[in-house]
Amino acid sequence: MTVVPVEAPLDGSLAAPVDFTALVDLEISKPARYLGNELGVLERDWEVDWSSAGVRWALTYPEVYEVGASNSGHIILYSILNAVPGQLCDRSYLPAPDLATRLRERGAPLFAVESRRPLAAFDILGFSLSYELGGTNILEMLELAGIPIRAVDRGDLPLGHPEAPPLIFAGGPTATSNPEPFAAFFDFIALGDGEELLPEIGLVVAEARAAGLTRRDLLRDLAQVPGVYVPSFYGPGADGVSIEPLEPGIPARIQRRTATPMPHYAMGLVPHIETVHDRLTVEIRRGCTRGCRFCQPGMLTRPARDVEPEAVVDAVEEGMRRTGYSDFSLLSLSCSDYLALPAVGVELRNRLADQNVSLTLPSQRVDRFDENIAHILGGTRKGGLTFAPEAGSQRLRDIVNKGLTDAELLAGIRMAMANGYRKVKLYFMIGLPGETDTDVLGIADTCQALQQQCADLGRLELNLTISNFTPKPHTPFQWHSVSTAEFRRRQELLRRALRQLRGLKTNLTDVRLSAVEDFVGRGDRRVSAVIEAAWRSGAGLDAWFESAERSYAAWTGAIEAAGLAGRYRQLELGAWSAAEAMETADLEAFCRQSLPWDHIDSGLDKRWLAEDLQRALAAAVVPDCSFEGCSSCGVCGPELGHNVVIPPPSIPVALPQCAPASERVDRLRIGFTKTGSLALISHLDTLRMLERALRRSGLPVSFTGGFHPLPRLQLALPLPLGVEGYGEWLDLEFTQELDPAQVRERLQPQLPPEFQLLSIARVPVFGVSLSQELASAHWTFLLQAQGAEPVAPEQWLQARATLLEAETLIWHDTDKKGRPRSRDCRPFLLDLQMPAASDSPQQCSLRAAIDASGRSLRPEQVQHWIAERLGQSLVLKALRRQALVLKPVLTFVQGE
Repeated sequence: MTVVPVEAPLDGSLAAPVDFTALVDLEISKPARYLGNELGVLERDWEVDWSSAGVRWALTYPEVYEVGASNSGHIILYSILNAVPGQLCDRSYLPAPDLATRLRERGAPLFAVESRRPLAAFDILGFSLSYELGGTNILEMLELAGIPIRAVDRGDLPLGHPEAPPLIFAGGPTATSNPEPFAAFFDFIALGDGEELLPEIGLVVAEARAAGLTRRDLLRDLAQVPGVYVPSFYGPGADGVSIEPLEPGIPARIQRRTATPMPHYAMGLVPHIETVHDRLTVEIRRGCTRGCRFCQPGMLTRPARDVEPEAVVDAVEEGMRRTGYSDFSLLSLSCSDYLALPAVGVELRNRLADQNVSLTLPSQRVDRFDENIAHILGGTRKGGLTFAPEAGSQRLRDIVNKGLTDAELLAGIRMAMANGYRKVKLYFMIGLPGETDTDVLGIADTCQALQQQCADLGRLELNLTISNFTPKPHTPFQWHSVSTAEFRRRQELLRRALRQLRGLKTNLTDVRLSAVEDFVGRGDRRVSAVIEAAWRSGAGLDAWFESAERSYAAWTGAIEAAGLAGRYRQLELGAWSAAEAMETADLEAFCRQSLPWDHIDSGLDKRWLAEDLQRALAAAVVPDCSFEGCSSCGVCGPELGHNVVIPPPSIPVALPQCAPASERVDRLRIGFTKTGSLALISHLDTLRMLERALRRSGLPVSFTGGFHPLPRLQLALPLPLGVEGYGEWLDLEFTQELDPAQVRERLQPQLPPEFQLLSIARVPVFGVSLSQELASAHWTFLLQAQGAEPVAPEQWLQARATLLEAETLIWHDTDKKGRPRSRDCRPFLLDLQMPAASDSPQQCSLRAAIDASGRSLRPEQVQHWIAERLGQSLVLKALRRQALVLKPVLTFVQGE
């Protein structure tokens, strides 16, 4: 073992925060993505905490912020790591293309959102690898961070050395199922659940860092931690496929980890901007034992582990109070298999009956959808339902072990319609093993039959998602072959059949990306070069539809350049008919051959997977081992645990649901400031932030009526993005008369420090709207000339004078439909002050009138007219709205 003396902590220029304001401004789309100021972020003295931390983590999600910040696993692990003494955890996300371009142009590194320190300054960077095409986004982030993308190029310096790059690891379902295509990029892989594994990794790294171990010695220690796979200590075996240890003492197989769900950690962060899953998410069950033969998550998350009902109820109730969300979701691969769901749902509805909240569930088992589950869904806002029949015929559902009959599907849809649902989303797949054209057309037949047999209950609208089956490692179909050409043919066959039906919307998955997913998902180490080449050719953000053309061209070019085009894997059965034609002994021998992921011990016995493939050939259904006999898959035992199924508690008596209080008893007018980083939060996100703060405050807010009740909250005039406001106004209405001082005392702690309440006064409840009380706006800003010659003071004054003397100021623009329009803005110009004491940037003060419809004069317009008079372009800087001035006398509605 080589020990290198520990260097001084990385606290010099390499760890200094980036110049955030120079990198993220109004030229960057949605700049609030990068602020790192969510509710729940720990208040830190970063200089002190950084230097004292034994290990500095950055959990990096390789998708844009709106996706990553709403991922429950990302938030749970972030919260757990920050609870470990002596360690700290920050976060980073894939920058949008505009910020990525700016980072490259300016030679600035990608940074963590809270500390704003370069990612290269951390000790450990953890990436979530949740789908096969995410590797290109990870390479993009590594390159932007200035970190070598291949593990072999990161040297052997100890982590304490100023020039040592961080340890780079991946976790998530794709990393666990088959890490080999990504092995070249990661120092280690965390297999399975991370709640217990990551803190163990942190302790090993902290000890090694303090002892000054070299990178390789540290990785050797990590290789002994159950659930940690270090690719550099493994290589291809004699057969060229299997992966074997290269050193003695390294485990031959690496077992994935399991952990007990921890629902209370899910409430860690509340973003200030809208995210993909903009709600509280609480896990109720981890793992699924239904045994669907196409489903990798169901195989890789065994055993099933129910969360105690009391813990779920407490987590949701506390989470809604702490976050201020108006919606919550109960998370599981199969929520309907959580037997306590009806009791938990009713109890939550009873406790939250007067809080105007709604419950949503992900895709459910339609055969378990009953009156009890229908009752707990929704709330004041009833959304849609999602079911996954998967196949269009009973025969094919038996082959894939879906365990769903046509009668159960119909009964579930009728139950939904009987409870008021008229729109249902259905997931189907094409290309499943054993599928024929009759099965494909059976999807259309199933939809038509459902609509006809439910017609007595009303019009059923169906939203169909048709995905392409891609075989996954660690499933009984891992040996199957798929054909892109056949996918295209079957998609067109289905399209023609569905055109005959009404009340349907259909979305078909892009066949090209499915083909690449399959290529990567069941690949070996040769695929690493393909991933890198595809990234260098422009592949990235591969999950987004608008990137499909570019991404597919990059991937196919990289595959062909690597000589891996066509059927490069020799370990596939071919078409389903080929498997059906094989003798049992020949099929068993074929399935015994090595696969690139055999060294990953998922707990599933490979022989059982081969046996289940034979059961699929016979269309034999295997029951769910959570509720019937053991299926002998090999998972349950002392290492991975056993199924934990909690018997259903009694369902409490449901209390009547009440509409949110809408009485209009008191109306308060609040003066406030919105400054600092909050200037980068949009008007709509500001409203959302205020709504959640009001919920957390517990104040008796009055709500509107209708399908989507909202607090009676009005902001006077939206602040433009990027502009600080020092004299803003909002009106709030309440269901009872309140002491303004108490309102301020309860509401201010729920708001960010940069949102300060200045004054609160009572106004007539039924007076005119706040926007009609506005008289004028007071703006300050700088105008800086861009020409080669400086602008003399007298030129500034002359430009100002001619502007104020103008009888008309015509502004030309377009309306929302793009039609040209013009209007005279001169009546809005009340005053413009410009000292013009020198030829330096001019400090301007603008007073602009506001009419009853909220129209006014914008500083950008003044900038344009002054520039015209000076004959050169101007830059607008340091824009602030100092005050919105109210009319001196309140007006009243007739009869008040």
